[in-house]
This record gives sequence, C-alpha cells and structure tokens, in this order.
Amino acid sequence: MGKPNQQQRRVKKAARRKQRLAGRPANAERASKGHRSALAPLFPPGPTLDDLGWQHPVSRLVPLETPRTLEQLARRHGITDNDHVSLNGQWWTPEEFLALQWIEEICEDEEEQARDDILAHYGKKIPADLALLDFSARRFIGVTTWDDYCIETHAEHVTALAQTSDLREALAILHRDGWITPMSDGLLDAPNLLLERVPPAPPYVRRWPTASHLHTRFRLEPLSEDAVPALEELLYACQSRWTDQGIHPVIGTTWTPKQLSSHPWLDAKEGEPAPQMVDEYQRILDRYGDEIPADQAILDLAAVALPYIITGNFDLVGDEQLVSAFTQTDDLRQAFGALHRDGLLLPLANGLLLAPGLAKVIDET
Repeated sequence: MGKPNQQQRRVKKAARRKQRLAGRPANAERASKGHRSALAPLFPPGPTLDDLGWQHPVSRLVPLETPRTLEQLARRHGITDNDHVSLNGQWWTPEEFLALQWIEEICEDEEEQARDDILAHYGKKIPADLALLDFSARRFIGVTTWDDYCIETHAEHVTALAQTSDLREALAILHRDGWITPMSDGLLDAPNLLLERVPPAPPYVRRWPTASHLHTRFRLEPLSEDAVPALEELLYACQSRWTDQGIHPVIGTTWTPKQLSSHPWLDAKEGEPAPQMVDEYQRILDRYGDEIPADQAILDLAAVALPYIITGNFDLVGDEQLVSAFTQTDDLRQAFGALHRDGLLLPLANGLLLAPGLAKVIDET
C-alpha cells in the first residue's frame, strides 16, 4: 500500500484530537474533585497596616545615653579589618591619596572626577578626614551607628540631626561636634548615635510626612476612652514591625530562673548581655526565688535599659524623660511600677511595653 495522502493524514489527525478531547471532561472533573479535597479552607485576610491607618515608619538619629567607643562599635558589628582606624588628624600625600582603593567603591563612575576635585582643592597636603567627608557628600553610603550598619542610614537622617539641608555642611557639623568619625577604610562611624524607628500615628492623630519633623518636643498624655485602640490592634502592629517571638502579654505568668535567663536581653547566644542586666537578673532571683512573675521581671529589666513603649496612637517612646515627666518621678523603676499598677503599661514577653491608654503627642508649649 502506498503512503496516505495529505487529506487522509488530516482526517486521522482530527480523529485523534477528537478522541483526546472526548476523554478530558471526566478526567478534569476527577482531578478537580481530588484537588479540592486536598486544599485547606481559605480564611478571610486579616487587617493590613493601611486598614489600621498606618503609614510607612521613619527613623531618626538620636544620641545614646551611655557613650560608646570606636572599639566597642567595631566589636558590636564584627568589623575586624585592621585598616578600620580613625582618620582624625591624619594627612595624605597626593601619592597616598591616589593609591586608596575604596574611592572607586564610593564614587563609582565619578572616580576620576572626584580624585581631581580633591587634589585641586587641597593641593600637596590632604586632610584625610575632610577628604572622606567630601567623598561621602558626593555619594552618601551612610554612617555606622550603634544599631545599624552604614548602608542602612540615609542622608536625610544626617541632615535632620544637623538641622541643615546641605549634606556636606551636615557632615562637617557632626564631625566637628564629635558625632561621626571618618575611618581609613572609607566608612563613617558614629558609636554614640542610635538609629531609632519612629512609626507614624493614624491620620486622625497626626502624620509624619517627612524627616523634617524628627526634631520636635513631645509629651505623653491620656487618650480619651473612645480613642483607645483594641489590644489586638496594637499586638498586630507589633507583629508587623518586630519579628521577635513573644508578642503577647505576660500578666499572670510565672517564669523559672532558667526561662528568664533565656530572654533575649540575657541570653548569651544573642551576644554578651550588659553587666547591668546581669546584676538586675541576680536581684530578681534574690527577690522572687524560683517562681518569678514575668510582668514584674520585664519591668525590672526595662528599668535598667529602657525598651520601646508602643502608645495607643501607634507611636513609639524610647525617651526616659517622657515617662518621668508623665509620672512626675525621676526613678524609672517607680514610674513603670505606677503605670503598671494603674493599668497603663502592659509588658510583653519579648520586652516590648504597650501603653494603649497613652498617646505620644507634639508638645507645643
């Protein structure tokens, strides 16, 4: 027999296609039923931050209450480079300056122009710290603060702290006042500065549109009953911003000494705990023994190192003076005790403190 002609091939191909299509509905129906039985039921989505009236949080640079050194900052961030030393008081010759490797990393495609500008400006004797400030103003990569590595800090944080819109001027002010130190590997260190998160409040309270509002006086004041948010809303907001475990109240809970020792503030696995934390831990053991009330333990530890307090207008308090002014006492331990006794302060297991009935507001007096 000869080969089938083109017409016959088309007929056979159409018949095979029709046969495959005829078997699909039953197979698809069976597959669909099996797939539906394997899927878990869908739950309605929870509220988003937009539903709660939040905007994106901003940050500000604030001074640390306990001064730190460059060496302590290097240990904290694991900077072991031998070239990471201060440039204050050092000078470069043009040859030493041209041999620097990090200029290309900072300036990228402007490397040659940046080098020429520095040589033209300073001549044969180049002040190393000022030259690095010039480079940083040309392409800012941030400063290394006590809690954040350099690339996380933006130029607006520096200009807001120095209260000037010019980045080069802001860097000069902070360097002159000892807040930032240019380092020989091209980084800027700020061991005595903290990058503090300032979450915005809901629209009906106030807004934080820009970093220009970061230097404002505040005070704590009670919220009206109808403005106090539900506890679930505050807890949800904390879960959205902090990934730490333990976003739940601890009132009525008791801990053993071993459970308390595994707290992030005391656990050696998170880094060596502060000596004052260790001392406070021992005082807690001496006072409560083997059954430690968790809420009191959190408040005692918080009095040693003030943690974040989330207020009822979704703002953040990290300033001891605001708490002291509201409670009219200079003893932070007494202040926390009074707020907790009056039901205004709620400790969470991870160390956060909630104050649903208080608002952090701008002090216009």
